[in-house]
Amino acid sequence: MNYADQMLVGLLRLKGLPACCTGKASLQSLLLGAGFFLSLGTLLLGVVPSSRASLEVLSDMDCVVEPSAMVELGSAVPGLIAESFYDRSDFVSHGTVMARLESEVERVSLAIAEQVAGSSTAVQLRELTAGFGQRTRDRNEELLKTSGVSRQVVDQVSTEARIASLQVEQERESQRLAALEVARARALLDRREIRAPISGAVVQRYKRIGEYVDSEPVYQIAQLDPLHVEVIVPVEYMGNLTAGMNAAISIALPQFENNLLSAVVRRIDAVADAASATYGVRLVLDNPDLSIPSGVRCQVDFLAS
Repeated sequence: MNYADQMLVGLLRLKGLPACCTGKASLQSLLLGAGFFLSLGTLLLGVVPSSRASLEVLSDMDCVVEPSAMVELGSAVPGLIAESFYDRSDFVSHGTVMARLESEVERVSLAIAEQVAGSSTAVQLRELTAGFGQRTRDRNEELLKTSGVSRQVVDQVSTEARIASLQVEQERESQRLAALEVARARALLDRREIRAPISGAVVQRYKRIGEYVDSEPVYQIAQLDPLHVEVIVPVEYMGNLTAGMNAAISIALPQFENNLLSAVVRRIDAVADAASATYGVRLVLDNPDLSIPSGVRCQVDFLAS
């Protein structure tokens, strides 16, 4: 019996175990039994995580707060930038005109189309001619009753009156087409404007006044309400998180040191990354007053329902 065995026997005797249990085989049996009960006790006490306690293990996980959308804003048509109204760090609303291309030709085309569509002279002329033809036909039909004119003359007058009536309809159709030309010219002019597709902050301005734009972006805009919180979770916890679950976000900045933010799980990746044995989880964080910064690190605690 070596020194370690002697020390173990001494400890067992202090606990009141009989001397018969101090043999080497008996010692091994006692140690195996003690190890089993110690393992069972630690599991019951929660030292070893079980499936029920796994959500608690997911607390204080690293995450990143990001914009919910990043838009590389370009122009619908090529051209020279004539006006630019916003620069980096400016906030814009959805539909705001951020820049305009040179569009003098389109403006003149719109003015011509509006002038043509607003003119009613041609319709009035055709209506006057049709009215005269109708009256002429009525008089000749009365004369036909007394044999004052031939039926050939009445037929000719009636045909001319009908043609004049159709010409009125033709001019009205032309007027409706002119109104559509106005809409087309206005649409072409609107395509020369660069409008914000989302509400957010300008991250970068790539082009300035006088520069030519073709397929390159002009602005980069970040949508800051809501924000996205991206988390990388080990695959062994797949199935513990569900969409709609609440979470508490703490941002690693001094002004947010004691401020927990509420977020909701929106998307959970269905395919994990085999190389890192992780999968992604996205949470949505409301930011109506734009007070929460993006592009910062954070920690997330998933809250069980």
